[in-house]
Amino acid sequence: MISRVLAIVISILLTISCHKGERMSRGCVISIAHLKSLCRGDHYPIVDDYRLRGVVVANSWLGEFPASVVVVDESGGVEISIESPNLDKELPIYSEVEILCSGLMLARIGGKVALGARSDDDFPLANIDEELLSRYIRRTGVSREFTPVTKRFDELGNDDISSLCRFDGVRICDEERGLKWCDTLDGEVVTTYRTLVDADGNHLEVCTLPTCRYALEDIPRNEISVIGVIDYSDNRYFIRIANKSILTQ
Repeated sequence: MISRVLAIVISILLTISCHKGERMSRGCVISIAHLKSLCRGDHYPIVDDYRLRGVVVANSWLGEFPASVVVVDESGGVEISIESPNLDKELPIYSEVEILCSGLMLARIGGKVALGARSDDDFPLANIDEELLSRYIRRTGVSREFTPVTKRFDELGNDDISSLCRFDGVRICDEERGLKWCDTLDGEVVTTYRTLVDADGNHLEVCTLPTCRYALEDIPRNEISVIGVIDYSDNRYFIRIANKSILTQ
């Protein structure tokens, strides 16, 4: 928490210096938390030359985030809406990226602030087109030391939304043992919420989309460790698995 507060303070100071005429030649680097704080209403068009630097922690590789990536820094994380069939190759997990924010849009969706392109319809956020992706996001390297924050279910707060967290020693609730990650309705796989339980009896839902390659696999019955992105909607936190291949039992 302290490190996040310091990161926000530093980013605010950088922003002030930019507006005082000390703007860097390639834009003002601010934290993800500070950028998201600018969206006080339903949406916020970004016109200043702000830049973010972070690490990609979730993408479309296993179908978990089919039209977005999640990028995190020391202050938090943000989901970025992108339209690209090769998203997992263009922005692979744990790649370091720099994001040019000017011309993009922040929008509050279901209780979280997300980043994307400006929309022409009633929905305030659109996907960044594949043809424009390199204009806004570029890879700068690979993070070889990144590790998710280990948490307990009862520790989650607003600062964790869109961040990558790890939960150890959790299991599927008794009522859902033997079920698959996703249900089917009239032969179609549908988005499904299952309930995880920790050692203290606290609950956290895990949301699985029908696009996930493992949607019809059985959920492990024993204790597991889950690594995922924290989401928020309808006044509740839930988790979306970020990389099922590193889910440990």
